[in-house]
Amino acid sequence: MQNWRKALESFLNDFQYASDLAGVLVCGSFVTGNPSARSDIDVHLILKEGKEWRERGNEFVDGYLIEYFCNPPVQIRKYFEEDYYSRTTHAAVQFATGEILWDKEGSVAGLKEEAGVWLNKPFKEIGDTEMEFIKYGIWDTLDNLQDMNEKEEAGMTFVYHNSLNLLFDQYCRYLSVEQIPYYQIGAYLNDKRYLKKYLKPPFPDEEFSQLFKMAMNLSETEQMADMYEKLSEYVLSQMGGFSIDGWQMRSPIEK
Repeated sequence: MQNWRKALESFLNDFQYASDLAGVLVCGSFVTGNPSARSDIDVHLILKEGKEWRERGNEFVDGYLIEYFCNPPVQIRKYFEEDYYSRTTHAAVQFATGEILWDKEGSVAGLKEEAGVWLNKPFKEIGDTEMEFIKYGIWDTLDNLQDMNEKEEAGMTFVYHNSLNLLFDQYCRYLSVEQIPYYQIGAYLNDKRYLKKYLKPPFPDEEFSQLFKMAMNLSETEQMADMYEKLSEYVLSQMGGFSIDGWQMRSPIEK
């Protein structure tokens, strides 16, 4: 038996609420492949139907950090739904790629099947009002960055990379692509293993992808300002164009 499995087995044997469990699913890099020295063991402990509590925790066992998530099925379904409306697939990917260790009531297998349904469900397209505010936001961020560059203000590099992350998410929202964590964008655009591991299709715009990969590696502020302008103008053109002159947006008040 692999050492990490021995550590997980020891953890499960000592788990104080074992009698409340209906099943166990292990996921993450140790299951999907290519774990690093910092990889932890992610394990979902599925409570029996009707339980009305949840718990999340971490524990070192034999040198491995075990991160456990203890939930009843109804709560897992809530996570699937919440992730979907937040444009993420984190929980669904964990269940779809995870390995069932045991499943007394069939609830874990059912959750794996439901995860696949959520993963195949397209994200909602943005409406016209949201589109206009996104385009205005892109223009405004570019204007602020150009102002910083012209004034040679401190913090240009910090603002530039935060602006890149914002632009990437805005374009993903327009393309109905899920939100990618900022620390995974490089792997998402460069590493096919990442796509396979997290069940993600390739980014749908290769031209933008190539520009964005170049943008992430710039170090000169003048180059940053020029590249951000190029990226912003490209995205705005894909969205149908934008002009600040005369821009206005009327929408209903919130009630």
